[in-house]
Amino acid sequence: MKYIQRKGDKKGVVIFIHGNSSSSRVFHLDGFEASHCYSQIAIDLPGHGEAINENQTVEDFSISSYNKLCIDFINNLDEDILLVGNSLGGHIAIEIASHIRRLKGLVIFGTPPIKKPINFDEAFLPISELQTYFIENPLESQIKETAQLAVFDKDKSSIIIEDFKVTNPMVRLAVAKAIAEAAFQDEYEIFMNLNVNKYILAGTHDPSVNLEYLKYIAKQCDTNCELIIFEKCGHFISHEKPDAFNKAVAQIAKEVF
Repeated sequence: MKYIQRKGDKKGVVIFIHGNSSSSRVFHLDGFEASHCYSQIAIDLPGHGEAINENQTVEDFSISSYNKLCIDFINNLDEDILLVGNSLGGHIAIEIASHIRRLKGLVIFGTPPIKKPINFDEAFLPISELQTYFIENPLESQIKETAQLAVFDKDKSSIIIEDFKVTNPMVRLAVAKAIAEAAFQDEYEIFMNLNVNKYILAGTHDPSVNLEYLKYIAKQCDTNCELIIFEKCGHFISHEKPDAFNKAVAQIAKEVF
């Protein structure tokens, strides 16, 4: 596992975890406003980004392997933590949250907290093109079509395409295997019972996640959960709306630390 880091001058660390066939680049840490004075770490999971050459088997890229790596790394920091996860990274963030000793808050986007067995029809939207994220070696045309569908503004798709193409193809096999074998935990229960402030960020044009389900989740959480909606935005809020995203995370960090 690799990571990029930006040091802050206040106590507390914001941890960013990207999604399947993505990378730490989607978080644009260099764009954080100067007043955001907490340290930030954006992880590259094995098989992605700067960690594309780490590990060589499907098991190495399993959800349980990713969870353990993140838990060990974050707890070794021995700092107050705000977890921020996108897509698969959001699922990881939910699943590890109760194991992070100094967790102060959780932010997810592009991530519906799923039930067990996975409630596909309730949590997700039926977009067949997004199945590309579960294909080991899709065609170039499939990658481009999927990336352009994932974002509201197609001009924002270049980084999505680049990250997808360099990701170890076995990552996608591992994610597909996890879904087929029901390897994900009951994230709905974890999320509901997590006793920290929780924030769900949602793009109005995310093609994969059911916004009505996210509204339902936020309503069920009641007092310690907030839904923040980003207009004209797709699956990658941090990349598509970096300024608005960074300001939102900076404000959340001030609230939880």
